[in-house]
Amino acid sequence: MKRSTLFILTTFFLTACSTVPSGPSALVLPGQNKDQQQFRNDDASCRKLAHSQLLAAPHQPQSLGEGQLHFDIYYLQCMYGKGHLIPVSGEVIPNVPEKSSHAAPK
Repeated sequence: MKRSTLFILTTFFLTACSTVPSGPSALVLPGQNKDQQQFRNDDASCRKLAHSQLLAAPHQPQSLGEGQLHFDIYYLQCMYGKGHLIPVSGEVIPNVPEKSSHAAPK
């Protein structure tokens, strides 16, 4: 009886205190001229960097959700810096300004 209670309490406290995610929750796509092997290598190094950044932060996350958010930010910055693509939702804004149909005032 004591062993099972101790096991349950230990499991509860270990999972309740876990604020470091196991991996990213965001989608990243291989960048132009990046093969799968380079993507996997970059993914592994960025996961490692995100974990170390999260653990070294002066303010530790208070929940798994907060930890996941910070992990994703570190991970996405790293992958973007290595030339990979980060899909975003929303409208695509063209780089070329559209011609105005309004005449300039005289």
